[in-house]
Amino acid sequence: VFTSGGDAPGMNAALRAVVRTAIYHGKGVFTIKRGYDGMIDGEIERVSSRGVSNIIQTGGTVIKTARSERFRTADGRKQAARNLKKFGIDGLIAIGGDGTFRGCADLYKEHELAIIGVPGTIDNDLYGTDFTIGYDTAVNTALGAIDKIRDTSQSHNRFFIIEVMGRDAGFIGLETGIAGGAENILIPEVKTDVNKLCSQIKSLFEKGKASNIVVVSEGDDAGGAYQIGAKIKQKTGIDYRVVILGHIQRGGNPS
Repeated sequence: VFTSGGDAPGMNAALRAVVRTAIYHGKGVFTIKRGYDGMIDGEIERVSSRGVSNIIQTGGTVIKTARSERFRTADGRKQAARNLKKFGIDGLIAIGGDGTFRGCADLYKEHELAIIGVPGTIDNDLYGTDFTIGYDTAVNTALGAIDKIRDTSQSHNRFFIIEVMGRDAGFIGLETGIAGGAENILIPEVKTDVNKLCSQIKSLFEKGKASNIVVVSEGDDAGGAYQIGAKIKQKTGIDYRVVILGHIQRGGNPS
């Protein structure tokens, strides 16, 4: 079992469940450190039930994770397969996102290894599952930040642009924006009309609205929060503040 790609809250809980369930059914279990890089470098060790104690409530991943350029090559995958064979491993459980699953598909096609993919990504962008591991926690983290920013926004009659993660998928932006009562939500799946956005923001301020929050996914076609803010100020003259939530969305106890 291994974790790969961006970490997500709940990966440790999934790891614990995999290890203890497999051992309960009489299987030998190995963990692979640092994802595909660890598979290539042979960072593989047998694990016991006790080895995954007291991790169910923690964020991150105790077996580390990485994005591996070497695994993208046939030689890298061949070395990984050799190491798995050396340890007598005949099946893998991968906890990760779309890049992790693409790597699994390549490994299966080339080396016919039995593989199960467990969807673990805060982006929630994997087909066939409603909620990926880490998504709910990331949404709650972002929502908590929006609620706090709303407080100061109202105190100063200030306009905030809050950027959340989501390079190719706007699930975090959409759900946190709705739950947090954002005045506008910008996501990669919907083309942003900057002129319309500026008109809406200007209209709200002219009507005396005490606060104005725009939630933007990092992959929005109009650019990130700073680029969008600059365009809005240029067209409306309204000053703004930017908050990039960034990697805080990946941490914390899983919900």
